[in-house]
Amino acid sequence: MVLMMRGLLPLMLICAFALPTWVARAGDDDLDRLRDAVRRAEAMPLSTLQDHVRKAFPGDIISVEIDEDDGRFIYEFKVLQTNGRLLEIEMDAKDGKVLDIDDDD
Repeated sequence: MVLMMRGLLPLMLICAFALPTWVARAGDDDLDRLRDAVRRAEAMPLSTLQDHVRKAFPGDIISVEIDEDDGRFIYEFKVLQTNGRLLEIEMDAKDGKVLDIDDDD
């Protein structure tokens, strides 16, 4: 039992500190432009992209960041997998294409 708890402690600490960071970090102007892009079907809704991430990378999405690069919106999802690994997945908001995956193991 002690060994089991010792193995779960790091995971519990990560969850305790990471879960409150569940926010899309962007300025109001960026969010307005993104909202307009979704309305014009130039970007996919966040909920749709979250579904894609959950299917491809099982685990808990613990944070989402939004970045705009030359008029192109990019989401960065941090996913805590059930094995304790943390993945950072960059995804194009327009087509849902995965641009980069970083394994912080």
